[in-house]
Amino acid sequence: MKRILLIIGVLFISWSFAAEPVFCSSPTIANQSECTSTCAAIADAGGYDVSDLTSGYESCEGKVTTKKISIYKIEIGKLDVSNPSRCIIWEGDDLTIEIAGNAASSLASKYPIDVSSCQKGFEYDAFFITMSRYEQFAAESVFPNDASKMVRTTSTYAAKDTDNNNVEANWLDSTSNGFSDNSKFYTLPDAWNSGGGWRANYAYKKISNASSSADLTSQNSVAMYWDFVKDSKKWATDTATRNGFNCKASDSTDCIGESDGYNDRLVIIEAISPTLTLRDGDETLDLEYTQYYSNRNSTNNHVGAEFLWYNNGGTLEYVGVKSTNGFGSLSASNSRSNKGL
Repeated sequence: MKRILLIIGVLFISWSFAAEPVFCSSPTIANQSECTSTCAAIADAGGYDVSDLTSGYESCEGKVTTKKISIYKIEIGKLDVSNPSRCIIWEGDDLTIEIAGNAASSLASKYPIDVSSCQKGFEYDAFFITMSRYEQFAAESVFPNDASKMVRTTSTYAAKDTDNNNVEANWLDSTSNGFSDNSKFYTLPDAWNSGGGWRANYAYKKISNASSSADLTSQNSVAMYWDFVKDSKKWATDTATRNGFNCKASDSTDCIGESDGYNDRLVIIEAISPTLTLRDGDETLDLEYTQYYSNRNSTNNHVGAEFLWYNNGGTLEYVGVKSTNGFGSLSASNSRSNKGL
């Protein structure tokens, strides 16, 4: 009997997990903290107004057409920072997951889920997931003020920025208007407005060598590499709470960690809900990824990529794009022996 060793839903969006998003009933280009505004919904609702861009820049969600990530290891453990008790349950090199698309499917791995060496009678409440620090994603969007025009990911800054020492000054173009150094692949919204704002904590990958209103409808959306480690440098500033991890201030679970000397990998933490307690004789279990939202649900409501816009004297111009999450959760269940498999 053929044994399916690992099954995970293909729509493993980014590395961030959350509940189903709430989309704005009256979407606008201005930030609405309690809901998600997509560029397409804003254009459809006529919700764009130049006066909304008083801070100089705003963003809205676009639609991903490609989103790939590689998973190398899955561990179970504890959220407790003093006693993580990590135990490897799967490790391999053949799990590349395509996130984008209109239909959910599943993926099998030749490597087994093996919990035989993990502590029994012990409550595990966290996954530790080792994955590539780089995600490949392609995305597109209509202009939020003009549905006849499109912005897309492009080839200009699509490549990996291989500055792995992570010194911000080496990769982030954060001076002048955010486009002073064409050798740097990322720009910082705060460069557009010294007053700051919530987007000052997030870097965006440049789409072109300057902000632009050029219509990219006739072009193809190009797969770009997004570096999660560089992205984390603006928000994961707590290096003291969890050993080996950089965490969001006041949140010891929203973290990015080191990965056994690999400079192209990272470790993230995801709570197991409900928690998992292994029994004597348990040797394997099922893993399942539940996707709460994807491109197939609505023409105007989608998640996965965020485009940044700039008001240049009354002309709306795109600045950059960043990978965003797709809302879902990984769960473990049906721990059992291997007998009969």
